[in-house]
Amino acid sequence: MNDQQLITDTVRRILQDKCTHAVVDASEAGDWAADLWQTLEDNGLTLAGISDAIGGTGGELADSLLVIREAASVGAPVPLAETFMAARLCELVGAQMPVGPVTVSNSVLNLKHQADGYRLQGLATDVPFATNCATLVVVASDDAGHSYLCLMPLADIEQQVTRTMAGEPRSAMVIDCLLPKNVVFSADQDLEAQLLHLGAATRSVMMAGAMTSILEQSVRYATERQQFGRPIAQFQAIQQQLAVLAGEVAACQRAADSLNDALASLNRLDIAIAKARISEAVGAATEIAHQVHGAMGYTMEHGLNLRTRRLWCWRDEYGNEGYWQQAIGRFVVSRGAENTWQTVTDAG
Repeated sequence: MNDQQLITDTVRRILQDKCTHAVVDASEAGDWAADLWQTLEDNGLTLAGISDAIGGTGGELADSLLVIREAASVGAPVPLAETFMAARLCELVGAQMPVGPVTVSNSVLNLKHQADGYRLQGLATDVPFATNCATLVVVASDDAGHSYLCLMPLADIEQQVTRTMAGEPRSAMVIDCLLPKNVVFSADQDLEAQLLHLGAATRSVMMAGAMTSILEQSVRYATERQQFGRPIAQFQAIQQQLAVLAGEVAACQRAADSLNDALASLNRLDIAIAKARISEAVGAATEIAHQVHGAMGYTMEHGLNLRTRRLWCWRDEYGNEGYWQQAIGRFVVSRGAENTWQTVTDAG
């Protein structure tokens, strides 16, 4: 058994035991899935693929993406993607990863130098799972335009909490705090762009996992559901819908697989293509899945909408398909007309 298969089997076993429908429902009502997170952490899965030099468990980046993908396939209500993103940013600046679940803000804040440290100021919005995390990782810039990574404790920060369509917590907070020098790290690269592409990549992987799951659910339901004395999977119209759904999911799986290498080298074009393709597929995939299931799929008791509600949220986070399609267009144009074919064939 190779490492990837071992990770897959371990994650699925934990999720089957600790991420039941009841656990997800409870999280949407405001309960933190502490037992699920602790079990994943105890098994070294929350920081899989992250260098042990900063507190990770080692391995390949593909290990992290695999864990995130499997967790998303069942709507696991824990900040695995955010913790991974924070860890990758910490690796870039040589910072030690904080203990426990960590979240990130996609808002860039202002940093001012003071004799005894730094003053961090700004508004952080739509911060995932901030109520369940002790540390917020923030990208900031100073008046000179230099980029910094800040590890900010959340204990004394007032949060205004809302919930997404999927019932996941999102916090807004006004930040005006003094940070010691040992939690602020300067960077030689554009951390804002790094954060955006990390977010797009993780959301792509999460959507691919959830869409694989709704395909499996739809095929199973169509095989079991009887109408006019036979399974609805035997009707040509249903077969056609499932074939289209399977094609969309296969394309998304391939796009997500390409991110293993794209993240290692931060190939921004491949990340843009993956996010654009997978976000675009969400509309058709969720529509077909709900058509196959009928009204049943919309009931809160059914596991389909648990995934589709998250897909509708994730498609827009860190840029929707329109945003990334425009980014791809700008990139191709910037390479020049004479290089268009080479640019297209080199992608992916």
